[in-house]
Amino acid sequence: MTAEPPPGQNPYGSAPPPPGGYPPPPAGPYGNPQQGYGAPQGYGAPQQGYGAPQGYGAPQQGYGAPQGYGAPQAPVPPGAPAPVAEWWERWVARIIDGIIFGVVYWILSAILYSIFKPSIEDILSNPTGTLFLPGFLAAIIAFGAYTAYDYVMHSKDGQTVGKKIMKIRAVGVGGAPVDSSAWMKRSAAYPAVLMLTGIPFLNWIAGLYGLVLGILIITDQPLHQGFHDKFVGTVVVKDPR
Repeated sequence: MTAEPPPGQNPYGSAPPPPGGYPPPPAGPYGNPQQGYGAPQGYGAPQQGYGAPQGYGAPQQGYGAPQGYGAPQAPVPPGAPAPVAEWWERWVARIIDGIIFGVVYWILSAILYSIFKPSIEDILSNPTGTLFLPGFLAAIIAFGAYTAYDYVMHSKDGQTVGKKIMKIRAVGVGGAPVDSSAWMKRSAAYPAVLMLTGIPFLNWIAGLYGLVLGILIITDQPLHQGFHDKFVGTVVVKDPR
């Protein structure tokens, strides 16, 4: 018969159990009590809350900020709403637009000369009068059509076929709107002067005017405006579309 332990003594010789009868939790592997469910885990810095900034690298740029790829664009001069078109881009655009009407002019000239059929005697006796009418009519028809084309295309969206190919556009200085009357005046300043091609002596003036216009597009600063641009307040810029 075993002896009963004294009152209050643990039959196993250890400290008395806590209230409730369950022993305390064992120590963790590093000598600290295990953490309860939901307590901080203690590995490194405390985790950031949901939605907090992550801190990876430099802050991201906002939408539309310059990305920095490639060389920086040329500065936009005052009065131009976008980078100004290069002079050679404008020349190529004019060649594309004008070559069709130039070919039409020579075809019409050949047809009209064959219709009038001036004789050698007529040419020798009155070369100016005899050769005037075919060339004049051909210039009026061909370059009159060129002038109408230039006006219609520019008044629509500031671009002819040549400008669309070269990705340039005629706009108002400072981004101001250009009305249809201004586009008409611009087309009258050029290319309407080419209709003088069929008139003796005046054809030399028309050719000289076109040459000076092309040079002015190169030398004018900072907007590279020709006479027709300065006349109505337009500038030709690069079109990003």
